Amino acid sequence: MIRPLLGALFFALLLAGCAPKSPAVPQVEEDLSHFLRNLPAPLDNRTRSRLYADFLQKRYTPWLLTEVNATRESASWAVRRYAKKELYGENRRPLLKKRWRSWIENANYPSLNSLRRHALTVHPSSLRLFPTDRPIFYDPSLAGEGYPFDYNQNSAVKAFTPLIVSHLSYDGGWAFVQTPFALGWLKVRDIAYVSSGQIERIMKMPMVAVLREEAPIYDGSQNFLFYAKISTLLPLIKEEDGFYRVLVPKRGANDSLTLEESLIPVAWAKRSPLEMDARNIDLVAGTLLGEPYGWGGIAMDRDCSAMTRDFFAPFGVWLPRNSAQQAKTGRIIDLSGMSDKEKERTIVEKGVPFRTLIHLPGHIMLYVGSIGKKAYVMHNIWGIKTGDNGRYIIGRGVISGLYLGENLPEVDKESILIRRIDSMNIVTYTPRAETSTSLPRL
Repeated sequence: MIRPLLGALFFALLLAGCAPKSPAVPQVEEDLSHFLRNLPAPLDNRTRSRLYADFLQKRYTPWLLTEVNATRESASWAVRRYAKKELYGENRRPLLKKRWRSWIENANYPSLNSLRRHALTVHPSSLRLFPTDRPIFYDPSLAGEGYPFDYNQNSAVKAFTPLIVSHLSYDGGWAFVQTPFALGWLKVRDIAYVSSGQIERIMKMPMVAVLREEAPIYDGSQNFLFYAKISTLLPLIKEEDGFYRVLVPKRGANDSLTLEESLIPVAWAKRSPLEMDARNIDLVAGTLLGEPYGWGGIAMDRDCSAMTRDFFAPFGVWLPRNSAQQAKTGRIIDLSGMSDKEKERTIVEKGVPFRTLIHLPGHIMLYVGSIGKKAYVMHNIWGIKTGDNGRYIIGRGVISGLYLGENLPEVDKESILIRRIDSMNIVTYTPRAETSTSLPRL
């Protein structure tokens, strides 16, 4: 009996040795409490006023234009870029050439700026590079490609976003538009045309910022309209009995805008711009943490730059759409050429918590403060690259250090955040001549 028992024991030990190890987990957190204890003094009223005037001016830019600010060549840049790539469809097979050609033909670029009408989004919508819901992927078998990296996705667009419409697709189902932050295609059913009187009325009204993710919005008869994402802005009429009375958008006759009065609980929103104090920062940032990663706003989720935009927007601070442009906002401090220790020391010494962005190629992060001499950031990140071009997936909004993943097995050391950081910028820094203090006249 001894020999069979020894054999069984050996077999059990062998299985234990071959069992898969628990997957390595990147060290991230979602608790803001430590970083809210040492906030800088609130912005002074003059700075807040200047930042908010700049915010409104940029938000309403499409309504101040007489046509989309693009040439036919710049409007169709995606055609030339992706024509040189090997593209895949949602079935993980090479994209059909006839489908690709049909999208380009439907885009109707020879009709650029033939319509030139002001509009508004009546629902949250996806801004697409081509007039189709169909995705465009690079080789889905590669790490960091496939879903959610749909290269037809430009940006998520919130409800009540000002637009100017250039022209429609050949089939009439899509509108080529300029939003306050990007060009692209929106479904016609998601927009409504606004009159000059409606524009003038809206631009004169104060705004409330929605501070709840997926807040249900209803019309004046309490019929459901859409789910609002955090940082959606709605014109405020007045506050009454624990509610904000606001304007909500609907499509009326001939695709025109109808404005209705509706109520949203004060617990779901605040008058914009919010003061950058601990309570409001916790409210906004805490809502964004843990939210899923979404390339270009796919599925109405956020990538890194959408997260930073949605953090600053309720405070009346405007950021461009992509990370490279965001890194050029405010006071810029060059970190390129520094050692890792010098970068982190400079960030801790010169960074202003919750007002400073940290940039590396393809990624942007919000500096939230330090613990000892270590800097920490809030960011929405897909994952950490490994040496074999794989990924440790994070896929959500988190707080982390700048050496995130350094101790994980097989991590690509050159892809560690601190190694690639090249600049930081204090977003709320406003030189006197940088912004106007009033909106342009219509």
